[in-house]
Amino acid sequence: MANKFQERTNALIGIIPEQYDGALVISEINGKYFTGFNCDNGYFIVTRKGCVYVTDSRYTEAAGKAIDWCEVVEYGSDMKQVFGGITEKLGLKNLLVESDRMTLSQYTMMADVLAPAFLSEEGDLDKLIESLRVHKDSDEIACMKAAQNIAEQTLKHVFGMIKEGVTEAELAFEFEFYARRLGAERLAFDSIVASGENGSMPHAVPGSRRIRKGDLITFDVGCVVGGYHSDMTRTVAYGEVSDEQRKIYDIVLRAQQTAMDYLFAGGDDLAACDAAARDLITAEGYGEYFGHSTGHGVGLEIHEFPSVSFRGGKIPVNSVITVEPGIYIPGQYGVRIENMLYKTADGAVDLAELDRKLLILG
Repeated sequence: MANKFQERTNALIGIIPEQYDGALVISEINGKYFTGFNCDNGYFIVTRKGCVYVTDSRYTEAAGKAIDWCEVVEYGSDMKQVFGGITEKLGLKNLLVESDRMTLSQYTMMADVLAPAFLSEEGDLDKLIESLRVHKDSDEIACMKAAQNIAEQTLKHVFGMIKEGVTEAELAFEFEFYARRLGAERLAFDSIVASGENGSMPHAVPGSRRIRKGDLITFDVGCVVGGYHSDMTRTVAYGEVSDEQRKIYDIVLRAQQTAMDYLFAGGDDLAACDAAARDLITAEGYGEYFGHSTGHGVGLEIHEFPSVSFRGGKIPVNSVITVEPGIYIPGQYGVRIENMLYKTADGAVDLAELDRKLLILG
């Protein structure tokens, strides 16, 4: 009985255009998706006549155990001989490559060792793989939910550490330390902790700025479990905030809820989802302060297909996307709220549980 990685590989073989013998997958992230094995020096040759995983002596034994359904071949200084033998054995004439992920030097090297097979970047292998990866199975969702739960528990813990004088960097460090203690493999990305005027920069880097009364503090955080990412943003207040800050927070919250409601009701158009949030913010007079897209896909990578933006397209069933509108007032403060949602056939499921109402601490 085929395991899920064989099934994924077979699914890829099934959508490769007939004029190609197969595909060469060398990116670590796609290699993990199709084999379940993490390796920064793996070459997965996928063809209708069979599959071969090639790596060096550092990984051969581990790869053999992890990919027991596929031939694993080791190469040393004989790289051209090993790949040439595979080309001959499988009768390879042309292979698709990941043009979006392969460097020019990698392409040149692999074209040489796989000769006379031709490596083609014209078959949109990246898009073919993307079309498979976007649909998350129950195991993938379970990992993302677990990562989300750790992030939420950790953020609650960090909220308890907020006091006057603590720095953004200290709060970011505590998030990583506590998340790892709770079982996160690693952070999904470098945590964003942006207080006061730094909050006006959507991707501010936590620094030496110290928290003070009246600050809005934006936390954009995520964890990784089983290779899968979570992504969440909450903006909280330390001490009483102004009426204008409360107003902007309310606008962002309503904008996010409007976009989420569109998904809950079964909406499946990316541009319409983006517009649901953006139009509300614009109607309130803050459209110029919301410059990024409303969301993005999440999975093995923190930013995946699709993009929730004006470019449009359908939201694939079983995909996971974020909904994260924001308003950023230059030099003053910013507000962003973000949840991950799982798109179902007739609606959506919110993977986040942490309250979104304005939390006032201190």
